[in-house]
Amino acid sequence: MTTFAGVLALLIGLSYAALGLLACYELGRHASSRGFSHIGGAVALMAAATCGPHYLVHAEHLLLRGGSVSGAVVAALAIGVVPGTLFVLLRTEALLGGNGDRFISGTPLLLAVLPWAYAVAAGAIVWSAIGTPDGSSAAVALNVVLFAAYLLIGVLVVRTQVARRPMLGGWSLSGLALGSVFVTCAVTHLTSSLAMVADAHSLVVDAVSVPVALYFLWVVRSLHRNGLRDWNRRPLVGRSERRRRPSPWAA
Repeated sequence: MTTFAGVLALLIGLSYAALGLLACYELGRHASSRGFSHIGGAVALMAAATCGPHYLVHAEHLLLRGGSVSGAVVAALAIGVVPGTLFVLLRTEALLGGNGDRFISGTPLLLAVLPWAYAVAAGAIVWSAIGTPDGSSAAVALNVVLFAAYLLIGVLVVRTQVARRPMLGGWSLSGLALGSVFVTCAVTHLTSSLAMVADAHSLVVDAVSVPVALYFLWVVRSLHRNGLRDWNRRPLVGRSERRRRPSPWAA
């Protein structure tokens, strides 16, 4: 169980680290012609400097130091692997010149059921972690802030997808994956702080993550309310290049 949890944490940590490197590359590539992107900077900071190291620290503890790990931690890591890996793969495809997204027409049954299944699983995971608290009060306090910030970011991203659905007739796979990344990350942060013993390394990473998460929340909320101009206003979803405006009579 401990090795499995360590492998999951390693996969997620490497995925987020790769996402941070991709964001840094895109920022450097377009900085001279388009200027600074707040959303790109926020993603780079979150993935490469906070969330990536957060999971990698847990992976190091679990794989090298061993010890017991609760089922709640394993479940929290498990539900975060798919959206994180999927979003990084789509971003890599976009960087290599591909579409970087997939359009889901209509609302398939699996897509309609999945959010409710995730909500039930997340509630059960957090409840289980609360029942067996092993974390320190400092770690729990930091991760409660991270839980609230990441959950709000995920809600804003998914809310945008919901608002676009009637007009588009479907969903953006990349947008849904991004929203799921933040929701599952919020659950994992809170669960690990409750069910795992924190050391100096994890406390430092979580302390640095708090201002980054609040900055990310400010950026996403400002973009959501059209209060911030950003050339990459779709938060790393699909191509970074601007698409041509279609003609009025185009289907």
